[in-house]
Amino acid sequence: MFPECIECRGTKGMCGFDPCPLLAEVRVRLPQLEPTSVGELSGPSPPALFVGRYGYPDVRAGPSASWVPEAAQSGAATASVDPAELFGRPLEEVAAQHANLITGGRRMPVRSTASPDDVLEATQVIAMSSGSVDVEMDFERPIPIGGSPTFDSISTPLGPSGDVLRAEVVGHASIPRKVDSVAGETDLLATEAAGELTSSGIGEAQISRLLSSGLLGREGRRKLVPTRWGITATDDMLSKHLWSTVRDHPPLDKILVFKATYLDNRFHVILTPGLWAFHMLEAWTRGSVWTESGKVLGDWEDIEPRSEYAHRITGAYYSARLAVLEHMDSIRRSGACLVWRDIGPGYWAPVGVWLIRETMRQAMRATPMSFDSLEEAIGYVAPRVSAPNDLRDSWFVRRGKQTRLDAF
Repeated sequence: MFPECIECRGTKGMCGFDPCPLLAEVRVRLPQLEPTSVGELSGPSPPALFVGRYGYPDVRAGPSASWVPEAAQSGAATASVDPAELFGRPLEEVAAQHANLITGGRRMPVRSTASPDDVLEATQVIAMSSGSVDVEMDFERPIPIGGSPTFDSISTPLGPSGDVLRAEVVGHASIPRKVDSVAGETDLLATEAAGELTSSGIGEAQISRLLSSGLLGREGRRKLVPTRWGITATDDMLSKHLWSTVRDHPPLDKILVFKATYLDNRFHVILTPGLWAFHMLEAWTRGSVWTESGKVLGDWEDIEPRSEYAHRITGAYYSARLAVLEHMDSIRRSGACLVWRDIGPGYWAPVGVWLIRETMRQAMRATPMSFDSLEEAIGYVAPRVSAPNDLRDSWFVRRGKQTRLDAF
């Protein structure tokens, strides 16, 4: 383990080793299938797709479909349509959920959306579908099967992949009318499209698929978006859309503390009256996947959503902020928020930011504790987190002690 691990988290290759040795350790903890290989595939896509980021603006993109050996079909778990459906399951099951998904990719310019080939056309149909759809793929060479999925701190674990010669949707795709309408509307900004879709009940998982496959945005500006970027961009767009409404709600009249725990991720959320601010602190505790000694990271914004990427917390920041703004909009109140996330050694496999989004949503649905002052709320939360002094000396707490214009 290196000091850079907590910053890299297996995505930047800062140690010079490929693949990441820490994620290699994660993979050996998962059950292995009997080694084999496939040269062609006919199976259901959950729906799922993947757009890589290496080599941008030329990326590998294509659909993902399930492959399960006949001997294991009766007891095999089917990959979920929406990662949120995995919430509440054990980490071993969550980490292995997509191990039987095979992704067929082809390298193409991100601007290929203007004249998609057969692989991109199939990928876009899958992106639009609200349910499982049957896919056929022929691969350039047989793909080895039987290993463990690869992991990413933003997206769900990914099974084996290979270059695809042909990809075709052979089953019926159930495409919601609103999705079809928005995908066909070429004079609509991606942010506006995301707002319309979520207002029609389309979840962020499908919105991010549409964005990644180049189906959102104005004509001439549509392009493929790498999957991990698309997930964060979707959370960012949806939360900014909510913020524009929440800021006009009347302020909270008390300080509230929410909490929730899942897979050794422990969240404490403090909502306060006042102008909008959001501060998220992540404490990777001793023995957690990216650090041996423990490390606290933080990002924040004041008055309005940040324009610079939250490079310390990364995608988790935007997922947590979305859950908070959803709650504020649901209760028709405005205010500020501090999120503390403790990550323990029990979270030994990163499975994507959906975990943060869904655990935060669970926290915001719970009955909160009420306090008369921020000092009292911090006094309650501090002994319950791994680094109480970092909480007491945080930007959010120091901000709360300053005299603000809205106090007069």
